[in-house]
Amino acid sequence: MAKEPTRQELERAVQCLQVLRAVQKDARTSGWYRGEVRGKEAIGAATTYLERKGLIQPAVGPQPFRLTKKGKEFIATQIKDWDTFVAKINRQGTLEKFAKALGRVPEGNK
Repeated sequence: MAKEPTRQELERAVQCLQVLRAVQKDARTSGWYRGEVRGKEAIGAATTYLERKGLIQPAVGPQPFRLTKKGKEFIATQIKDWDTFVAKINRQGTLEKFAKALGRVPEGNK
């Protein structure tokens, strides 16, 4: 039986979801990704975590980050459609399942 994600892992999963969504939408400044916006300090840690996992990488230009191939594949298998996923996020087990999947992603670009 797999262990349930801790509260910290669930919080990190929520922050990682915010970062992944922002990367796809071209929606944030580089300061936001670094956690320099008041109240969003944890976003910096989530950005670093996603970089270590190889799901996002720094980009040149107005968008500070972009999805890697691995990141696109992860979203395609775990999230599929953002609107549907967000609508289900409060259902019991949805966030836990995402947190577990995120935890299983090996670090690095491979």
